[in-house]
Amino acid sequence: MKIYRGKFISDVYRSILTELLYNPEYISNPRGMEVKEIINCTLEISNPCANMYTNKYRSSVKNYVSAELLWYFSGTNNIDFISNYASMWKHLTNEDGTVNSAYGNLIFTEKNNYGISQYEWVIETLKRDKDSRQAIMHFNKPNHQFFENKDQVCTLTALFHIRNNKLNMTLNMRSNDVILGFMTDYTFFNILHQQVYTHLKMYYPELEMGYYNHTSHSMHLYSKHYELVEKMLSEPFYADSTPLLTTSIINEKGSFKEKYKELFEQILYNKPITIEKTDNELINWALEHIKN
Repeated sequence: MKIYRGKFISDVYRSILTELLYNPEYISNPRGMEVKEIINCTLEISNPCANMYTNKYRSSVKNYVSAELLWYFSGTNNIDFISNYASMWKHLTNEDGTVNSAYGNLIFTEKNNYGISQYEWVIETLKRDKDSRQAIMHFNKPNHQFFENKDQVCTLTALFHIRNNKLNMTLNMRSNDVILGFMTDYTFFNILHQQVYTHLKMYYPELEMGYYNHTSHSMHLYSKHYELVEKMLSEPFYADSTPLLTTSIINEKGSFKEKYKELFEQILYNKPITIEKTDNELINWALEHIKN
């Protein structure tokens, strides 16, 4: 187990890449592919909203981050839109054309036996009890456990605590590809953190954003990326970020706010976008970057 702490994810990310390339805990070969690996890799970021990074050789991929943001917040598990930005989704589909790792579908759209979404559970739990230890979202679920499954969900849980008037988020992952998965996941989960914060601040006006804690039970680097990482580490890493989320994208139950419904449908169903600007700077940023 290794623990990394820092103010910005860009600095911590560099440290993890360095450790994986030059001092991994293990070298393993899942499915015949060599990886360098840290087991139970934990990081804690004190300023999580600087949620991207730039580097001469590889930076946060903004057009994909933007597309993934729009796709997750749409609540769908259909890949027609997102596969235009990453073809790997086409290889992960179930027989009905859906995927399991559509995080927005898991936490905003799916309901439990009591008609409650994972997102609604977190908001309502912390509204009822500010000090609750029960504000948890589940991502990987028992019905994903079948051997023909090509899309085993990497995220296990997200847990939210309010302590000392700060909203802290703890994410638990079974696995992270440090190049192709980790940083795009980090950006989305930070925006999710911001969305939970935006809703809860209406009930707790003095609430502040807290830290982000992330444990990956396998943080790994594939051999095909060793040379890339060596180049990345030869240059500085700089903090970057999406615009802060100051206007909610969804309501407290996890459903679209009506004003964004038409916009998302235009994007997801490949219709001409007639709503070019909204009052949400993050959405405007995403719309601009998916065009590039």
